[in-house]
Amino acid sequence: MLKVVIHVDEIAKVTMAIGNCRNLLAVEPTASVVMVVNGPAITTLTTGMWQPLLIELPQITVDACHNAMVSHQVAVEDLAAGVTVVPAGVVRIVELQNQGYAYLKP
Repeated sequence: MLKVVIHVDEIAKVTMAIGNCRNLLAVEPTASVVMVVNGPAITTLTTGMWQPLLIELPQITVDACHNAMVSHQVAVEDLAAGVTVVPAGVVRIVELQNQGYAYLKP
């Protein structure tokens, strides 16, 4: 099974990352996809832009970096439904790569 971690840290790249995720799953519907969001992009998890993806593709995982949340004053209760908080986005990415996930950064 194909395993991919998509790293999203730039607001300008969120739409592209979501598109990459959709395109990947259109071709490889059984792929395991984890999107790790940190840096300034963390603020987009409080908007509606992630909700369609989380509803349409419930098999993906969206992880929010707690460190970025603190830096950008994002509260857990403000996150889109279905988002998981991880202690550190960079650690999560490394853990996933150690588990055989390919790294993709739009």
